[in-house]
Amino acid sequence: MVHLYKELQPADHFEISIPQFLSAHERQLITLFYQPLTGLEAICFYNTLWAEGEEGSNITFNHYHLMNVLNMPIGKVFEARIALEAIGLLRTYRKDTIDGRSFIYELMRPIEAQSFFQDPLLSMFLYSKIGEQAYRNLKTRYLKPNKTESYTEVSRTFVDVFKPVHKNVPKDLQVSGTTRKKDVPFYYHQFDFNLLFSGLSEHLVPTSAITPEVRESIAKLAFLYQLTPLDMQKVVILAIDENLKIQDERLKKAALEYYQLTISKDLPNFSKTFEESKQEKESTPSKEQELLHYYETTSPIDHLRNLNNGKEPTPYIRELVENLFIKHGMNPGVVNVLIDYVMLQTDKKLPKNFVETIADHWNRKNIRTAQEAMEFARLEHDKYNNKTPQQPELIQVKNPYDSLNVYEFLKYINEGKEPFDYIVKIADSLVKYHGLSVPVVNVLMEYAIKQTDGKVSKKFVETIASNWITLNIQTSDDALAQIQKTKDEKQSKRELLFNARITNENIQQFTAIPEDLDEDYQYYESTPPYQFLKNYYKGNEPFPMTVKLAEDLVIVYGLPVGVVNVLTEYVLTTQNGQFPKRLVDTIASSWRQLGIQTAQGAIDYVLQQKEAKDLHSKLGYVPKITPESIIKVETVRKEWQGYASLTPYEFLKHLNKGMEPLSSHVRLAESLVLKFGLTVGVTNVLIEYVYSLKSGQLPKKYVEVIANDWRNKQIQTVEQAKNNIENQEKKVEMREKVGYIPTITEDGLNRLNKERNIDPMYSKYESVTPYQFLKNLNNGNEPYGQHVRLAESLVHRFDLPVGVANVLIEYVLEVNDGKLPTKFTETIAADWRYKGVIGTGQALEIAKESVESRKQRQLNKELNPFGAKQVMPLPKWYNDRNKSPEEHQLEHDEQIDFEKERKRILEKLGNKN
Repeated sequence: MVHLYKELQPADHFEISIPQFLSAHERQLITLFYQPLTGLEAICFYNTLWAEGEEGSNITFNHYHLMNVLNMPIGKVFEARIALEAIGLLRTYRKDTIDGRSFIYELMRPIEAQSFFQDPLLSMFLYSKIGEQAYRNLKTRYLKPNKTESYTEVSRTFVDVFKPVHKNVPKDLQVSGTTRKKDVPFYYHQFDFNLLFSGLSEHLVPTSAITPEVRESIAKLAFLYQLTPLDMQKVVILAIDENLKIQDERLKKAALEYYQLTISKDLPNFSKTFEESKQEKESTPSKEQELLHYYETTSPIDHLRNLNNGKEPTPYIRELVENLFIKHGMNPGVVNVLIDYVMLQTDKKLPKNFVETIADHWNRKNIRTAQEAMEFARLEHDKYNNKTPQQPELIQVKNPYDSLNVYEFLKYINEGKEPFDYIVKIADSLVKYHGLSVPVVNVLMEYAIKQTDGKVSKKFVETIASNWITLNIQTSDDALAQIQKTKDEKQSKRELLFNARITNENIQQFTAIPEDLDEDYQYYESTPPYQFLKNYYKGNEPFPMTVKLAEDLVIVYGLPVGVVNVLTEYVLTTQNGQFPKRLVDTIASSWRQLGIQTAQGAIDYVLQQKEAKDLHSKLGYVPKITPESIIKVETVRKEWQGYASLTPYEFLKHLNKGMEPLSSHVRLAESLVLKFGLTVGVTNVLIEYVYSLKSGQLPKKYVEVIANDWRNKQIQTVEQAKNNIENQEKKVEMREKVGYIPTITEDGLNRLNKERNIDPMYSKYESVTPYQFLKNLNNGNEPYGQHVRLAESLVHRFDLPVGVANVLIEYVLEVNDGKLPTKFTETIAADWRYKGVIGTGQALEIAKESVESRKQRQLNKELNPFGAKQVMPLPKWYNDRNKSPEEHQLEHDEQIDFEKERKRILEKLGNKN
């Protein structure tokens, strides 16, 4: 069984699809026919889903709801679900999204009683569960006698009564899709029909007799009675009638008779696979089994908490453990064993370099389970502590072949460990049924176990036994002599057919093994191709043509021996033991062009190709940027190192919490590196920024606009990208708080003051931007956006230095009671520019004089609110008020010179004479 957390979790959602409603008859079928097969919990699960789905609305539930309603843990819910799936009452559809997994549970109607009893699997399964009498009662109750057997059917068909009418049916009214046959989910394509047909004569059993229905029945009966295709040949011959037809009932009867005749009188029984594994677990587990179960079912973080007496691990340790998943791809059980092993070696410490070194070593050793990790850790511990693994005490006998029985001998050659039951049964059958003596059987079993590397098969043993019976071998000495004779014949045959050109004596000519070569690759580099092929075939002689082809790659094409051995292993593994010359030559040519010169390089390339193939199957796209192609760049801050060291694919997977990213996202991220020229670190920062800003979405145009902007700004490091994002966020925050984004920043201020000598006395004015100066004047409160804009315009439009502009702003605010009138401010700025005020000290003096002059005028106004008194001169008439008319006339005549007036008038008229 797979791990439950990979299949089902309480938080997973599901919807229910039902075929309308269940009839009372169908509910009887479920209770009487299906409940004995699946158990009560599965039927309760089925009825609950049906009750929830009868409302008709597409309501989404989570599995917490089912756990509460059924009062079952999530493991029981999962077992109930797969039991319904196996019996044909439920179909499950799954969809993985960023938010989690969701399911659709499609409930199926039970099949009719007639079909149920005709199905060999279901009927036999029910029979084994309820017994013969109950089975007969059900069959009598639901199968009515056929009264039409003596009648001839004369019903008309559809085409006999109706004629086709050619009309165009609208597409929305046409039935779409295909109907599926409702049956038990059973995949009979695994049955080898080719082998079945190879032993059947066309005259005896014509191909037309094996209809699709018969094929399905043959596969089901073979599965039910565990019969091979060769056995089913005899069953088919027994079932065929005089018309060369195969009836379903005859086929069932023939299979049952053959089973009872050759295998057992008792009928076969069924059991659930997860129940078998559960029983194995429940059978008094040892301390080591309990520890393995703990390792496999406990998350590494919880394991660290347990080691820390319930305390949370530090963020450093948590990140280190998480990297074992992200970077090294290790399973939880292996990580738990690794944690305990390292703590044992380092006095409860977890040094990062030591942990990652061991993790890399275990990955190369292909350690995938907690048990493998424990065994390997023990071996490493014993190796470095100069200990040898304890061996069980062996039985000391002079001639074990003759003095031990079959069971004792098998235990003896197994170093005192219990032999497997099936091997004991094979050996016992040779004595009981084939008449071989015990010493001969002991020799035979030892030889067979060595030849198959412990993977003994019944056919292999019986083949050897049949040959020895023919040769009349009676004693253990005869058997040993026969084995030696067989080996000599094979050796002589090999020498006659082929002589290896590359041997242990001359292999140095074809390879240069470095002194510090890892032991994992030493075997490939130092083994001749012939010996490598023989080891691959588990001691059997390889074909001479295969050896010649492998050696030609070294001698003719110039490939190193280590590379050729890796190539040989790769082709034989992927081609099911075949070694096609054209394929081998193609791969060899490709590897030579790639410059692969070592076994390590060849293995790394094979693993890369496998990873690329796996990625293509998962993503539909193979990432072009690999970890090897990334230039390692150290970042200023340690927590930013992940941006520069992960490929865009790995970084997106990390953002996705370990789930596979969308191929479009990977393609877009890599285009920022390949098309826009951004570094990998900058690309990852940009992707994270947009990913968080857009709630997990990556709009292509939006991302490319930002990438183009960063390219124009020549952002090449993670620090520059982070600072740019921080500046953008500050601008957004500034716009929200102030309503205006200042254009004079700290960097801009430094450029403006670059050629000026800053007087520390005036740093208050010269060392701050207009925005910061206004904020300081406002006691730390944000200034108005229009005030900042006006202050910066004094620098940009009126060319005033920043210090002078700040002095002017302070002066205007002071004389206007905190107000900053635009026209008044710009009038003063124009005056100061006209006067050539460029120094902060000069501006302060002018501002001080203006303030004092303004204060003096204000003081004068307060002292004389109506202004200075004006003395008006007395009019002439007022002085002459007491004069007589004669005196006025005389004074008037004296005052007028008539001659002078006459000349004046004449000159005005143009007459000078």
